[in-house]
Amino acid sequence: MTTKAVISGIGESRIGTVPDQTALGITLEAAKKAVEDAGLTFQDIDGLIVHPPFHVSPRYHIIVSEMLGIYVKTLCDTMMMGGASYGAALQEAQWAIETGRCRNVLIVGGEKLRTGHASGSAMMASVGAHNLDYEYPFAATIPTYYALLAQRYLHEYNLDPSVLAEVAVATRKHAARNPNATMRELITVDDVLNSPIISSPLHRLDCSLVSDGAAAYVVSRKGTSRDPRREIGFLGIGQAQSTYHMGHLARGHGDHDLVHTVIDVAGRQAFGQAGLTPEQIDVAGIYDSFTITVLVQLEDLGFCGRGEAGDYIRAGTVDPGGKMPMNTHGGLLSNAHPGACGGMLAITEVVRQLRGEAGDRQVPGAETGLVTSASAVASNFSVTILGPADA
Repeated sequence: MTTKAVISGIGESRIGTVPDQTALGITLEAAKKAVEDAGLTFQDIDGLIVHPPFHVSPRYHIIVSEMLGIYVKTLCDTMMMGGASYGAALQEAQWAIETGRCRNVLIVGGEKLRTGHASGSAMMASVGAHNLDYEYPFAATIPTYYALLAQRYLHEYNLDPSVLAEVAVATRKHAARNPNATMRELITVDDVLNSPIISSPLHRLDCSLVSDGAAAYVVSRKGTSRDPRREIGFLGIGQAQSTYHMGHLARGHGDHDLVHTVIDVAGRQAFGQAGLTPEQIDVAGIYDSFTITVLVQLEDLGFCGRGEAGDYIRAGTVDPGGKMPMNTHGGLLSNAHPGACGGMLAITEVVRQLRGEAGDRQVPGAETGLVTSASAVASNFSVTILGPADA
């Protein structure tokens, strides 16, 4: 009989600006908190998946396990898929548990984009350019690619940049309730549109933060944590990848192109396993590296029609008290974005919501949560649906 996998523990380091710790230090801090939250010890961990900082050893997972005192492991890996890493890691951990390969898998990632020795736009440009030979030399950086996506989206649906701004405004409403969020002051659509242009049509407030931080969670066999009532179950997980280089992505294939992403494929997998529809999701963590990232995901996942995501958000659907509150911690736009592990903070937040432990930002009666991950602009996605461990 297959063993059911659950998320048994979560942990976060200090988030935002952390000049007094190394990237390894905040990674270890988050790992320790997650294992303690599960009521386990590091000797109980026999699987480890690490989301490393950019430009570190390919054996970073061995370094982390050594520092944590985890000696014998039946799964140990460094996973680097950018912002999509943590969704893929969750699925790998789930498989490891349910096939009996591991008892407890620790997933952890940490990075110092703000104060680390390799922080700043130059480092991010070198890893974010889709073609280092033909695009990076002409200053094709991460915001540039997302701006191309946003321009195409606005053109295709005959919309203006105010629909992008709605995402930033909604996210900030949630951040205002999170005492740990970096940006908590409420903003308006005009504030977003009047902030400096980074890469047209994206303004500064359309872009995610640059932060330090780490997050971790433990995936275990159901019933093995200190308090099984706090365990959160996997209802469905899906993944899909298309192409990496912008020319191929824009050209598309069949039903997919730059603004019709393959997250719909991952979503069908996850919703199918869960036996749920978008209307049955109580709380969501939608990867928000840029405001445009959110719009295409909401549409491709079926939460609203094509070109309608701005109206969906403007109606208050994702606000505090809305039908499906989104990014209740403030997301990458307002809470923090510490690199490839930034989206992990959406998992820890949704787990808190489903446990009923989110304090002033708690979504009443939340039982089902959806979290997405995205990377490579619009070509690499995962969808995870979480819920009661007994479901």
